[in-house]
Amino acid sequence: MRKLMVLGLFTIASFSSAVRPADAGCATTLADCFYRAADVDSFWYRWASGIDCELDFIECARIKIMGT
Repeated sequence: MRKLMVLGLFTIASFSSAVRPADAGCATTLADCFYRAADVDSFWYRWASGIDCELDFIECARIKIMGT
C-alpha cells in the first residue's frame, strides 16, 4: 500500500513539473482552482466548481499522458 501511495505522489509530482516555464502544471492548476472554488458563497455552486476543477485536472493529465 505504501509503495502505491508513493507511486501516486510521484505521478502527481511529475504532472505538476513545468513543461514550459509558462505552464504551471496540472497539480498546481488544480490547487489554484480549488482555492478559487472555496471562495464561492453557495454550497451547491462551490461543489460544482470543485467538480469542474477535478474534471479540468483529469483533462490536463490525459493531455500530458496522451500528448493530445
